[in-house]
Amino acid sequence: MSNEYAIQVDDVHFSYPDGHKVLKGASCNIRYGEKVALIGPNGAGKSTFMSLLNGVALATEGRVVISGKEVKKDNLKEIRRQVGIVFQDPDDQLFCPTVFDDVAFGPLNLGLPRHEIEARVSEALDTVGLNGFETRSSFHLSFGERKRLAMATVLSYQPDILVFDEPSTNMDPLNRRKLIQWLTNSDKTILLCTHDLDIALDVCDRCLVLADGHFVADGKASEILYDRKLLEVNHLELPLALMTHELLHEKLSSGKMDAEHKRIIASFLHAHRHSHGPEGHEHVHIHFHPHEHQHMHGDVSSQHVHESFKVTAIGKQVVKGEPHSDHHHHDDGHTHSHDEGHDHHTHDTPGRE
Repeated sequence: MSNEYAIQVDDVHFSYPDGHKVLKGASCNIRYGEKVALIGPNGAGKSTFMSLLNGVALATEGRVVISGKEVKKDNLKEIRRQVGIVFQDPDDQLFCPTVFDDVAFGPLNLGLPRHEIEARVSEALDTVGLNGFETRSSFHLSFGERKRLAMATVLSYQPDILVFDEPSTNMDPLNRRKLIQWLTNSDKTILLCTHDLDIALDVCDRCLVLADGHFVADGKASEILYDRKLLEVNHLELPLALMTHELLHEKLSSGKMDAEHKRIIASFLHAHRHSHGPEGHEHVHIHFHPHEHQHMHGDVSSQHVHESFKVTAIGKQVVKGEPHSDHHHHDDGHTHSHDEGHDHHTHDTPGRE
């Protein structure tokens, strides 16, 4: 198997001791630095699949390879230094008397010096928003706080591959947004197992759909997470952001509102994401001008507002731009052909915000 992949899963089967088959020929390859969403209905085998990646369970048949090394009983210590799993239930990985001790456990077992352990604990707690909690008992925290603490226990030993099982469950909106920002900016290889398809849409470039023990879809997140038929066949729904978009379009199409409300909703419906340049910088446009416009949701209005915002983890920022004539957008099913010049707001900041 090639070393260009961080994770390679080749025709993997897994059965529990009672004979129940969970995985039935699952195969996929994940490259270094990829951010991949793993989605599927309850009982599809997602948690079992994740547990195979660092040897919590071992495949009944097939091979699981991490950075060129097959996962076996005799190399689990090395594999687990490379693959960190944050489980859905934080109490599965919290067992020390204080927050500091829980987060320090991984670095301590790596044999790091005291000052390095303290630095890693501080950095990990700051990342999850629990700085100042060092002396508190892990068991006296709320479920959401324990969830973030479990994430810190994995971040502190700095594995190259991070696997998350429902990371946003019971997080308040601010910390959920911070988590999204951290995941987006991370250069780690990330596998995100979640029913929160909005976080998958925000963070991941690729999506794997697991059903009945094998992968039924593997492709761009921007395509799979927009595919209502595929999602519904597998007992999933569109991300909430897209469902809201559809609901507002239905309201607009019904005609049961005054002109001003129609204009507001029509403007909102034209807010869509673009990616420009080699760095993949993303921003939102809201249009309002004469145009020829095709939409995946049909006609809305012959005019639309055109303002531009940088999309950041904490909100949006209006920025100045310069005139231009034509542009085309494909990522969300929109295409534009403009019949006259207009102000297009551009951005100098490279990279994804």
